[in-house]
Amino acid sequence: MQREYAELSTMFYDFSKAVGQSINGDIEYYSKKLEKVSGLVLEAGVGTGRMLIPQIKKGIRTIGVDSSPEMLEQCKINLKKHKASALLYEQDLTELSTAEKYDAIIMPAGSFCLLPREKAEIVLHKYFEHLNPGGKIIIDLEEAPV
Repeated sequence: MQREYAELSTMFYDFSKAVGQSINGDIEYYSKKLEKVSGLVLEAGVGTGRMLIPQIKKGIRTIGVDSSPEMLEQCKINLKKHKASALLYEQDLTELSTAEKYDAIIMPAGSFCLLPREKAEIVLHKYFEHLNPGGKIIIDLEEAPV
């Protein structure tokens, strides 16, 4: 049942948030923040490649990581469809371990806010372990209700 849900969720996400579809200007925001980054960028929670593929098309060298095999499979399909390529990792962010170091690590679409506090702290430590000196972490945070 969970596998069916994951497949349906992936299909819905890919349909409702197509590759290149900006949500509240997020693609433009991240592109501007990353335009001067010369090294590698890691997109955590890459999903179906909605943001990854436009970054690659702009020459931003981006690697993706996601814990969902279904999302990553759709990302591979979308990369092929858009004639782009990227290294993708299937990993839980609390166990992040890649051979690469990054000039920037991004986590768009409010995904960081989905992590429970204890996992969020672990993930931030993992991000810092994977940053080059002077690297930056850019994450979306939801605005707290007043």
